Amino acid sequence: MENLNITRNIIAELFGEERMQSGNEPVKCAVVSSGCKLNQFESCQLSEIFKKFNISTAEYGEPEIDIFLINTCTVTDKADIETERTIRKIKKLYPESRLIVAGCSAQTNKNRFAGDAGIKLMDNVKKAELIKNSVKEFPDSVFNQKRTRPYLKIQEGCGLGCSYCIIPKARPVKWSLDIKNVLHYIEEFNKLGFREIILTGVNIGSYKDKKSGAGFKELLIAAEELKNDVKIRISSIDPIYIDDEIIKIFAASKKIRNHFHIPLQSASDGILKLMKRNYSFKDYSVIAEKICKSVSGAAIGTDIISGFPGETEDDFHETEENLKKLPVYYIHAFSYSDRAGTESYFLKPKIKESEIKRRTGIIREISLQKKLKFHNKFHNKTLEFLSLTDNKALSSNYIKAKISGNPNLAQGTEFKGKIINTGGRLRKDEVSEVLVEIQTFI
Repeated sequence: MENLNITRNIIAELFGEERMQSGNEPVKCAVVSSGCKLNQFESCQLSEIFKKFNISTAEYGEPEIDIFLINTCTVTDKADIETERTIRKIKKLYPESRLIVAGCSAQTNKNRFAGDAGIKLMDNVKKAELIKNSVKEFPDSVFNQKRTRPYLKIQEGCGLGCSYCIIPKARPVKWSLDIKNVLHYIEEFNKLGFREIILTGVNIGSYKDKKSGAGFKELLIAAEELKNDVKIRISSIDPIYIDDEIIKIFAASKKIRNHFHIPLQSASDGILKLMKRNYSFKDYSVIAEKICKSVSGAAIGTDIISGFPGETEDDFHETEENLKKLPVYYIHAFSYSDRAGTESYFLKPKIKESEIKRRTGIIREISLQKKLKFHNKFHNKTLEFLSLTDNKALSSNYIKAKISGNPNLAQGTEFKGKIINTGGRLRKDEVSEVLVEIQTFI
């Protein structure tokens, strides 16, 4: 009952007690999400929670929407600019609507919105409290996802303290979903017919169930023991949490997808030190090599930030050459952007924007070549796939493919497929996207 009261009080503060009464016309609320996968998951969850309190879900573009909730990102200045642009657009199109600004930008930029009488704030402390309590009161709220591969958030908060990252300040609350609930949700997703779910969090490697003491490894072992057909994909996990034991768990698993996303951020030891990443390139390289040796068909993705303050041409050349020999499948290349509130904001010298753009382009080209090489490894090989929309599919090890031979597969179907073409067809709007053709075998 206490959890329900906390949830009700937060929602009443945002929407108004009188508007939540069941006898009144439902409040129409459109939830607009930006940024990371966590925000997407939380936006779906919030929409489902609101329905319990006479607040109906509306779609952006519908007429006469009462309230917009904007679930914001603040990982870069560009994200904040996008939030402000979204607010201006909504105010122009819906001058009578009220706005709730939620999430990371609401947490870190409260002064930006303080003088606007038409805006209420729900910072991440309040949002985390609302979601955490609602998980207990409305456990079905996590299933409101229109996705082939739904997310399951198991953890919140990060204490790693990377010098470039604003997220510890933007998401200050730390908690983990208890292991019984995690396993329950996996079972329920299986009953709903899903064949893959994605475990996600701000820093999932730090997962720790306070009640049982179970950590991330124990969670994976427990999930493996479940008697169901659903597969589990792990979202980004920091290299400091990957040791021989966790690699062994992946290698022996029949449920966990053989796909790792392990952010590196730089392949120069000097820059890694400035970033406060707490490992060397050699440390990362050893992890990657062990994974490739132990986990059959494993794919490793990573992140690289170009143009970090103080990154000399020699530092970047070191990163460039180290990446070429690193056994990864793909690289998400990011251009460094100064973020007020982080340690790196004060680091000098700054790199010129044109030079950052040049370096990022080089990293993207390295990524493209690695993708083509990885695909060629599996030419004429049969892999496990999950069918998506638009006649596309995703392999267990994250190869994005176009289905040939049987275009009528239902979305979310798990099947065996042989890769028959690795010609590297590229999307015009994103040079790093490579599709391969597969022949299906049900």
